[in-house]
Amino acid sequence: MKSIQSMIQKSLAFLVTWLFAMVLPVGAQTDFIGLYLTWQRDPTTTMTVNWVNLYEEGTVTVWHRVQGTEKWFSKSGKRHQARPSVFQVRRVELTGLKPETTYEFALGDEAPSEPKGIYKFRTMPAELKRPVRFVNGGDMMHSRELMDAMNRQAAKLDPDFAYLGGDLAYENGSNVSRYCDWFPSWHSGRRGGRGGWNPFVTGIGNHEVKGHYGGRIPDDAPYFYGFFALPEGRSYYSLDFGRYLSLVVLDSGHTQPISGKQTQWLASTLAARAQQQFLFAGYHWPVYGTAKAQPGLLPCDSPRSQEMRTNWVSQFERHGVSVIFEHDHHTYKRTHRLRNHQRDDENGLLFLGDGAWGVNTRDPVSPDKAWYLAKSEARRHLFSVTLHPEGRFYVEAVDANGTVFDRVEALSPRTKPMAN
Repeated sequence: MKSIQSMIQKSLAFLVTWLFAMVLPVGAQTDFIGLYLTWQRDPTTTMTVNWVNLYEEGTVTVWHRVQGTEKWFSKSGKRHQARPSVFQVRRVELTGLKPETTYEFALGDEAPSEPKGIYKFRTMPAELKRPVRFVNGGDMMHSRELMDAMNRQAAKLDPDFAYLGGDLAYENGSNVSRYCDWFPSWHSGRRGGRGGWNPFVTGIGNHEVKGHYGGRIPDDAPYFYGFFALPEGRSYYSLDFGRYLSLVVLDSGHTQPISGKQTQWLASTLAARAQQQFLFAGYHWPVYGTAKAQPGLLPCDSPRSQEMRTNWVSQFERHGVSVIFEHDHHTYKRTHRLRNHQRDDENGLLFLGDGAWGVNTRDPVSPDKAWYLAKSEARRHLFSVTLHPEGRFYVEAVDANGTVFDRVEALSPRTKPMAN
């Protein structure tokens, strides 16, 4: 029986790979499933190049050079199988790169001799001397068509990177063929622009996990842990961009408990980044949600939201943050500024969400029924965040048609630290 299942799986993998090879960039190998860029460490001096193939054979070498120079440098990485699928993941971390520099790169056992198959990326600046832009969103792909539409809008914004808040391909820890749509969709929307291919930072959502919550690592989320190299090797981590930006990514109970070690880590992580100019936090399940409420209750009254508010939001209030991104509910939302679970327009935290990149939307609770909401609607969207050197930033909500339908501007980079 196992041999028959293996044959079926390999046949399916071959078929979908052949189909999606037709939409990959010129120069991609014919057994490619995905090529994508991530970070494991300092985004100003490193870049992790990842690619997924169907077969064990193939190069594990990346060639790279500063754009406009002639000499190529090579670095080889490792291959592992994204079990239980047959897909092969190659990963090479490039280190010692120059900040704010565009690099060309190619895959192969020999240095490239022609432009075909050469891509490019740009490292992040070491200091914030120009505006930096990133996009955020989650709940990405109910269908390829919906994801493609939002990816096109993200590409037009030409961000420095993306922060993806979970529920990427909706494979539920088992249906790996969903990534045969997800990777090509990301390819089609994320090429070109000033810096070439854009890296992404990713968090975990319930649709990366068998059973959605309380999953075993990595058995119940094999493709999240198999495809993505995570800073600190966990689903919760921080990523620092010089002294001007930190991202704090959390696991809202999908493969890590909310309280306990994760909360202790969050407290020490925020304390250690008190001097960072900007600090954005994000996770999947929302504290101040807009849907999925029990009868007679608000979404924020769910036991999971209350646990996160007690353990996490109290830490955000104590140390100060720029914005908190939430996802999962398939709506658009902007809260009032909140502190101590009440409205505080002067010192409160801003929560933005709720995960509707490429999914069918839900009808959210309205602001006149949920005291914490400033705006909510059923609209697919992404957030475009622009940071300015002097410390101000703005966030725009952009829908699949490219319409900016909501905007927030902050004149200070973080909320005022305040002990509860």
